[in-house]
Amino acid sequence: MGVLALVFLALAPVDAHEVRPGYIEINEVAPDSYQIIWKQPVRDTSRYEVAGLGLRPVFPEICERLGDSKMQRRPGVLIERFQLRCNGGLMGQRLGVEGLQKTITDVFVLLRLLDDSTTNLRLTAEAPVQKFTGGGEGLAAYFGLGVEHLLSGVDHILFVLGLVLLVRQTRALIYVITAFTLAHSLTLALSMLGSVTAPSAVVEAIIALSILFLAVELLRPEAQRSKIASRYPQLVAFGFGLLHGFGFAGVLGDIGLPRDLALPALALFNIGLEVGQLMVVGAALVAGRFLAKPAARYPLVREVPIILIGGVSVYWLIDRMSGIWAG
Repeated sequence: MGVLALVFLALAPVDAHEVRPGYIEINEVAPDSYQIIWKQPVRDTSRYEVAGLGLRPVFPEICERLGDSKMQRRPGVLIERFQLRCNGGLMGQRLGVEGLQKTITDVFVLLRLLDDSTTNLRLTAEAPVQKFTGGGEGLAAYFGLGVEHLLSGVDHILFVLGLVLLVRQTRALIYVITAFTLAHSLTLALSMLGSVTAPSAVVEAIIALSILFLAVELLRPEAQRSKIASRYPQLVAFGFGLLHGFGFAGVLGDIGLPRDLALPALALFNIGLEVGQLMVVGAALVAGRFLAKPAARYPLVREVPIILIGGVSVYWLIDRMSGIWAG
């Protein structure tokens, strides 16, 4: 378990946030005329500056831009709106994103035609240019996004690893993971359906605090741990899971859900999250079995990774709190 945690920490960037996917929404507003919404993921480098990923949509040569673009900045994303006229229409044409092959992010594309039919594309570093052929990957892309979001969200991974380390009995672990799943599924759904909202900066700070809480508890002897951590770990998982759900909703909120298939898309994204979560739990359990004897003989095998996890969570907490104070 210790080696596994060290690997995650070694491979993780200092910033816990995964690179959010981009999103291009193309709405046909008149024959061969399109309204474009381009949501480019960015990194906030200061209160007044953002660093883009160097991405630029490349439309077919038959398209010409009409008028100027309108820009809007939101946390983590830069939104550009403009209009195109594409003689002959976009069906059968290719759309690409320049610079995508140099990143680890994807770009979702939604084309909605005048008859309200839709076509979806998922542009990746391996396939940054694709053709509109009708249908496309569609809702299946939301499942893949859920898996990738969990596996690339280092803060979420460390929290799940902390839960696995906190609970040793298999049955208790099932209860704890189930509680975490129910909690983040609840707030994810409520957030995406517009019933509940929470400030993203505050949510991110509390997520860092949740990891620090687990690290502190894990460094204590079992007999000295807090009552809620030792007797009711499922409550810890559920309580903090509610906040992690808002964190999961952040990436999905940037892309949005298809208007006519919002619930299936949300369900597939959530299922993807669970698959990614189970992959983390499974890897942790396998590693724990192999490292049980070395950890029993050499306590540092277990303690050093926990200290590192706690240290990283403190850095994230300070960084995110400073962002709140500066904002």
